[in-house]
Amino acid sequence: MSARPARPSPTSLDLTPAQIRIVQKVTEGKSTDAIASDLTITAGTINVQLKHCGQKLGVRGRAAVVHACFVTEQLRHPEKAALPGVFSDAEIETWRMVAIGATSKEYAASARISRDEALRRMRALRERVEADNDPHLVTLGWRYGVLGEFLLEMASGTVLRLLTSK
Repeated sequence: MSARPARPSPTSLDLTPAQIRIVQKVTEGKSTDAIASDLTITAGTINVQLKHCGQKLGVRGRAAVVHACFVTEQLRHPEKAALPGVFSDAEIETWRMVAIGATSKEYAASARISRDEALRRMRALRERVEADNDPHLVTLGWRYGVLGEFLLEMASGTVLRLLTSK
C-alpha cells in the first residue's frame, strides 16, 4: 500500500461568488494590485482566495485556475475569435502546458528542451498574442480555440470534470 495520499477530488466544491469575481479579473490579465483596487479588498486577500481556488479545483497556479474555471464552466467562456496567424506545434504545446499549470521545469522535461528554452518559448508566446501574463494567455487560448474542454489532465495530476450540481 502506498503512503502517498490520494489526489484531491477536483471540482468537489463550487467556488464562492467572491472567488469567481477575483478569477474573472485574473482572466483579464489584471495584476493583484489592480484586482484589489477594483474590488476594494487587500492584495493579501486576493492571494489567499486564489490559493483556495487552486486547492478546491486541485490545480496549482493562476493560469491553471483560469483554465479549470473555464473547463468546469464556473466562468463563461470567452467569445471565440479567429486565431491571429499560424502557430507552430511548439507554440500550441507551450500554450497547453501553461494552461495545465506546468512549471517551466516540467514543460522543459516534457518537451525535452532546456528550462531556459521553455521560459523563452513561454515569453515569446505571451508577446506574440499580447497577453499580459499567463492567466491572460490561457483566456486568449480559449478565445482562439487552442484550449478547450479536451484539455482535462492538469500538471498537478488532477483530471477536471464538469460540475454536476449546476
